[in-house]
Amino acid sequence: MSLRVYVVLLCLVALPCVLFLDYVLPRHDVVRIVNTEVKRVDPKNRSAGDQREPGADVYYIYAEDIETKKPHVYRNEDTGWGFPFYFKFNSADVQAIASSIASEKGVARITKYGWRLNVFSMFPNATSVRRWDPADAVIPWFNIVFFTLLGAVALYIAIRIRRRRSA
Repeated sequence: MSLRVYVVLLCLVALPCVLFLDYVLPRHDVVRIVNTEVKRVDPKNRSAGDQREPGADVYYIYAEDIETKKPHVYRNEDTGWGFPFYFKFNSADVQAIASSIASEKGVARITKYGWRLNVFSMFPNATSVRRWDPADAVIPWFNIVFFTLLGAVALYIAIRIRRRRSA
């Protein structure tokens, strides 16, 4: 096969992987929290026998960028045991911290995953909220370790493939 075919195949495989990782891996925002809210979400018309699932409360955190004042909205929902595996069961506690910071119009570091898609009213999910100290540095340790291990595995596979072809 030609080089162009390899490049196209690599792009077809790599693009979905990159998008998937961009969605599920944690990212950090340093923002000023301006408000919090709890909204009741109606059930999705799924029935369990004769009973309908009850609605659920969804927490929202409203913030703005410190420098540009650009608005940011985060949902704050438990992930539970489901995917992505953040095992988050403390959304009420996270909301309490966010509300406390919002009452002071304070600055916080929000750890999140997901995308903000206006067309679908989709918001990133806040997994943690912490008061921000300007002396703190945001270093994405999980992502650094994850991509280092991923690169090591990819290098190992590439070396194995190259050895098999040369043998």
